[in-house]
Amino acid sequence: MNLQQAQAAGQAGMQLSLLAALDRSPDFAEVAKTAILRHLRDNGATAGEDLVEVARAHGAHAKDDRAFGGIFHSLSRKNLIRCLRSDLPRKRGHGTSGGKLWALVV
Repeated sequence: MNLQQAQAAGQAGMQLSLLAALDRSPDFAEVAKTAILRHLRDNGATAGEDLVEVARAHGAHAKDDRAFGGIFHSLSRKNLIRCLRSDLPRKRGHGTSGGKLWALVV
């Protein structure tokens, strides 16, 4: 698998996870986006995994937390948030790096 194929597979997986979350909870995306944007506004730059926990605490529940990738992608594509770093140690990645630090675009 080359890089383009891997990226396409990642995009497809992200979309499937998001669709499954929306099927389970139609307001998932709106609740998640609102919680993430509010947290970034009130607290500044925050790790993506922490933002997922914040969104879940505010009622954005998905069967698979990978559904939040579509939320981050959408907010970033709309130029509402931006990734400051992508080399943070991950909480769930068994010590791997690749965690992202997100901030509001001002």
